[in-house]
Amino acid sequence: MRATSDGRQSAAPVADPLDFPRVPPYLRVGVLVVRVLVLAGLAVGSAYNLLGLPGLRDFGSYYRLDLDVYRLGGSVFLHGPTLYGSMPATQMGNFLPFTYPPLAAVVFSPLSTVSLATAGTVVTVLSLIALFGVLVVTLDSLGIAPRTTLVWTALGALAVSMALEPVSSTLDYGQINILLMLLVAADCLPKKTPWPRGVLIGLAAAVKLTPAVFILYFLVRKDFRSAVVTAVGFLAFSAVGAIATWNDSVTYWTHTLFDSDRIGTPAYPANQSITGVLARLGLSDSVRTPIWLLLSVVVLALVILAMVRTLRSGETALALGLNAVLGLLVSPVSWSHHWVWSVPVILVFGVLAYRRRSVALAVTAVVGVVVVRLAAHWKLGVGRWTGTHWNLWDQFLASSYVWWGLAVVLVAIVAFRTRPSQSDEDDRSETSDDLTVPVG
Repeated sequence: MRATSDGRQSAAPVADPLDFPRVPPYLRVGVLVVRVLVLAGLAVGSAYNLLGLPGLRDFGSYYRLDLDVYRLGGSVFLHGPTLYGSMPATQMGNFLPFTYPPLAAVVFSPLSTVSLATAGTVVTVLSLIALFGVLVVTLDSLGIAPRTTLVWTALGALAVSMALEPVSSTLDYGQINILLMLLVAADCLPKKTPWPRGVLIGLAAAVKLTPAVFILYFLVRKDFRSAVVTAVGFLAFSAVGAIATWNDSVTYWTHTLFDSDRIGTPAYPANQSITGVLARLGLSDSVRTPIWLLLSVVVLALVILAMVRTLRSGETALALGLNAVLGLLVSPVSWSHHWVWSVPVILVFGVLAYRRRSVALAVTAVVGVVVVRLAAHWKLGVGRWTGTHWNLWDQFLASSYVWWGLAVVLVAIVAFRTRPSQSDEDDRSETSDDLTVPVG
């Protein structure tokens, strides 16, 4: 601590270990090596996803199935006939339904005016930029400073994340999960926003319904104004979709929304949700549904408890991540690529493990990396495409994302069971190797 001109105590600026002029000479080689490795990882990951790499992926445009469907939805919006009837065939000859709200087709329509290869490049680049943005906003909310440390940490996390299955699958399918995640993070984590807080979640929910779960974040914080803004924003953006395509909107909100068969088979191994676990056990829908409802209520209660405790400790990024885990666990269908939220959750657990010297948080972060890197549900042989006929051990492995998500909630409840003491707060602001004290 140091005294200011008026006699108050303030934290001294923290030396940035990644800022060359401030790094002791004996550490500069190590810093340089870290930077080179980060840049190399970014280069390899970007090249793999955008161009291809010898021995890993053929050069040329990679076929992105979901993006193909997005483009078809945008084309149908522009030229007809109807979004929720029989869609045109994909480039692979498949006839797949358009499952998103009408506004999504409006948003996707520009993609239909360019080739699938061009659209794939655009969406991939935007997704990588968006993921970097999510990591920056998350680290900033954790108080990581100076800026150089924040940026290099975010770049390193971005490089690693491209090797994790939820991110790689999102990029391979041409999904929009990461773009929606940025809207949510940008709406919730900054201390101030130039827009009414909640409007971006409203937009995200109008494009794909699942982000509506994040209204819970505002409710737990007792930020009822932002919760109202979220609801109003959702209705307003949905109205835009209705104005743009009225008949399709009526069909979607009165029929398509309730047709679960359009989404996919619950037992499919990539469905990493409570429903997926139950379906892979062979339970019928009539048996599965009440069990799912009961377990969802239990998980909701646990997540609210965890969010209350983490918010009480000032850990907004962790609370938001817990909200995301709730949505992933209780949603009837949470494909493994929806678990892109595992990236900021792992990052937050890692930072807090170091800051709080917590073995439990550290183990949870490391296990998370292993789980979403291995993606065991794709490694099993028999039943790989149906999700059924596995023995109990394989069933357990096939739902690894679910078990890790539950562990995240339980560890957060235990790790933040007490209010932070004043000495803990002082440690947070004074510890020089914590890299959390902003500098002017």
